[in-house]
Amino acid sequence: MKLPPLPKTSLLGRLGLALTSIVAVVVGFAVASVLFTVLLVAGLAFGGWLWWQLRRLARQARKAGPGFIEGEYTVVSEHPALENRSGPRRDPLSAPPSPSRSTTHKDRRAPRSHR
Repeated sequence: MKLPPLPKTSLLGRLGLALTSIVAVVVGFAVASVLFTVLLVAGLAFGGWLWWQLRRLARQARKAGPGFIEGEYTVVSEHPALENRSGPRRDPLSAPPSPSRSTTHKDRRAPRSHR
């Protein structure tokens, strides 16, 4: 399908198109420059604020004194007990375990290695 030929534009039309194109490019660069400047100033302001806060925190940490906390603590075993210590104690040799509590070979776990 052949397109119809474009009409010939006048000298004034071509001059207007060139002028409009130049203005659009200049305005685009101006907007990009303003946007870049705004983002740069905002980034520098945020960086300065962050630096100021870190400087203040470092000064407070130096004034705080030694780097240890004094207090009492209790060591808790990482491995929980495998038996119920809250109930009455019975001698493990006196009576065999009930069948419901016995475990088969498949149910047993391998002991965990300690670090």
